[in-house]
Amino acid sequence: MFAIAATGIVGAQILGIEAWSRADGAERARLLFWIGLALLIASLAVAFAYWGAALGLSIALLSVSLVAYCYRFAPALKNVGLGRSMIGKAAYRRRQTATKASRGGKLGLTMRLVSAGPLYLVAALAVGAVLATKLPWIEVNRLMFGGLVIPLVWAAGALHATADLSIRRVLAVPTGLTALFAGVYFVL
Repeated sequence: MFAIAATGIVGAQILGIEAWSRADGAERARLLFWIGLALLIASLAVAFAYWGAALGLSIALLSVSLVAYCYRFAPALKNVGLGRSMIGKAAYRRRQTATKASRGGKLGLTMRLVSAGPLYLVAALAVGAVLATKLPWIEVNRLMFGGLVIPLVWAAGALHATADLSIRRVLAVPTGLTALFAGVYFVL
């Protein structure tokens, strides 16, 4: 039974992702999008039916991300060998130089990593602490909501730290967020 459920889940996910990849620029893009979405929802339903809501959701999301990564990077791995790459050396150098110039080089990378890691972690913990202690709900709901918000804030912060081109904003936003929510925590 496990093999049937796992095969159904992964098969529906592969077909759904294939439909989405073919929808880009196709004449029936809208139809392919909805077919892909229906297949991915069907794989989620099979996972829910077999493992239950919590474990089924985890397994379905983990497997769809693994399927998407394998689907996306499998063609690139075919053309990479020892000493060869898909990109010519001159194009690689141009791309690397433009990236370093726009991102601030090694210091900019270090600042982004520090911002995406510890700074946004502290900001997320500050947000979670305020929500877990200051919301007007019963204690169980406050603690649950405060704990569930922490990874969401941290993930959004890491996305901001890697996407924003301004190093000042990358460092100012988590610092300001921490100061704001620490102030709210101590004032209320």
